[in-house]
Amino acid sequence: MTIFRKVTNSDILANVMDLPEDLKNKEVEILVYPHEKNNDSDNENKKAKNVRGTLENYKNKELHYLESDAWAEAVKEKNENS
Repeated sequence: MTIFRKVTNSDILANVMDLPEDLKNKEVEILVYPHEKNNDSDNENKKAKNVRGTLENYKNKELHYLESDAWAEAVKEKNENS
């Protein structure tokens, strides 16, 4: 991998990028090296997998009627002695 290094006045960068005030009109070191792709950027472009229905095999249809009241019952049991 080839790397380019140069020490120069930051004024030459004023047209290329915004510099913080504390770097303006000062000697700065410029390093240029090729950008390497990593797996993180590749993962961002991939479509997320859909997991809908993956637990379908484990459902118990006999207990389905209890689901509508499950949260209310859990809260009642938790706060019963409060």
